[in-house]
Amino acid sequence: MVATHPATLAELVVWMAEDARVNRRRGGGLSVLAVAIVRIAQFGARASGPAARVARLVALPLLAVARLLLGCEIPADLACGRRLVLAHGGRGVIVVHGAVLGDDVVMAPYASVGAAYPTPGAPVIGDRVYLGAHATVLGPVTIGDNAFLGARALVLQDLPAGAVALGTPAEVLEGSAA
Repeated sequence: MVATHPATLAELVVWMAEDARVNRRRGGGLSVLAVAIVRIAQFGARASGPAARVARLVALPLLAVARLLLGCEIPADLACGRRLVLAHGGRGVIVVHGAVLGDDVVMAPYASVGAAYPTPGAPVIGDRVYLGAHATVLGPVTIGDNAFLGARALVLQDLPAGAVALGTPAEVLEGSAA
C-alpha cells in the first residue's frame, strides 16, 4: 500500500478514471457514482490548494446523497488506495474514521469496517481484499493482502495474507493463508 489518496487534481482524475473502469465492470453505474463521491470528498479533505477547497464544497451535498440514498457512510478523510470497488452502489457500506484501505479493495453491500468499543483503533485492510456482503471487521486489526472475507464474516483479530475467513466469529480456513 503506497498512496492513500490522490494528492493533485491530475492524480484525482487518473484515480477516478481507474475507479470508474473497475466499478463499471464489477459493480455497475451506482458503484461508479458512489466511488466518485468518495474520491471527491477524499481529495477535498486530504489534499491542499484551490482545487481541494472547491472539492470540499462540492463534496458536502454529494456525501449527503451517498448517505441518504445509498446508505454509504465513508469518511471524507479516508486513507484508501486505488481502484476501490463499492459493489451495488456501496449500499449500506460503513467505514469508520481512521480505517485504512489498500489498493483494489472490494466491498460488497453492507460490509463494515469499524471500531470495537471500548478498544480504541481502526482496522487496516491490505491490498486486493474482498469483503463479502455483511462482512464486518472490528477493532484495531490488520487484514493481510489477498484476503477473502465471506458473507457475514465477523473478523475480530488479525488475518494473514491470503486468508479465507468465514463465519461468525470468523474462522480462517486451514491452508488458506500464504
